[in-house]
Amino acid sequence: MGTTQRINPGVANQPNWGDLANSITQIAKTIEQEKKLDEDDEKNKKESNKDDNDKASDSSKQYKKISDRRTEHVKSLFNNLVKTGGGRKAITSGKSSSIGKAGLKSASKLTGFFTNVANNGLDQALTDIGFGSLKGKSFNDVIDYLLIYCSDSNQGMDETAANKASCEIMKEIAFQSGNDVNEYQNLIKELVDGKGLSDTLCKFWGLYIFEHLSQRFEEKIQQQKGEEISKETFKVIKDDILGRVKVLNAQRAVSKIDWNKDEGKKEIEKIFDSIIKIICNEKN
Repeated sequence: MGTTQRINPGVANQPNWGDLANSITQIAKTIEQEKKLDEDDEKNKKESNKDDNDKASDSSKQYKKISDRRTEHVKSLFNNLVKTGGGRKAITSGKSSSIGKAGLKSASKLTGFFTNVANNGLDQALTDIGFGSLKGKSFNDVIDYLLIYCSDSNQGMDETAANKASCEIMKEIAFQSGNDVNEYQNLIKELVDGKGLSDTLCKFWGLYIFEHLSQRFEEKIQQQKGEEISKETFKVIKDDILGRVKVLNAQRAVSKIDWNKDEGKKEIEKIFDSIIKIICNEKN
């Protein structure tokens, strides 16, 4: 049974997912409309005697309308997600019953491991989380263990979203290191010493939000619209979120954070809050 089967918008005291589901369905419809327009354009090229400039102008206007509608539906999607979670403050403080709590836990776990590597070295950091010594172990052994370490065993939807986001971050850093243990350690040290850890947390939060949407609704869209439209719909959503994350990273000032102290916890929540703001176009 897919995760979408667990959603029942009519259950008392549970978030109403109806508006959120509708926003995603509307995004999928714009994908369908765009594909239909592509097909019609191709057909017209072969059959129509209409002036090429007129045809190009008509198509351009239609594509623009579809794009504008999609932008509005994406905006509505993010706003409705925040509403279902009880509002931005409830989500970013971990007080929401549906989203935020597991993300904060995983973000703290990632931050704790990375700062331990930066301060004490990879060997000691791995020993501290139960892996033991690096001696005789392969790089894949390390990454496999870290993927398990990052995954909360409580498999609710919030935990699943946090687990997937954490694993994607870990895999990305592993890929950047070229599967080399020393380079992996150096990359993590560079993240913690500079602005990189904050940037990484921004991406984690973006992925976490996307996973919440994907696991709840991707199966439903696939059933309604087919696999191709479903994949394209969620690619549009993911690209939009990560695009906003990049904008936020470019705008944020560089600051030195002591991640092991209370300011580290506050910074994690602050970054989460910033991500929610930027995807919802909130100013305050």
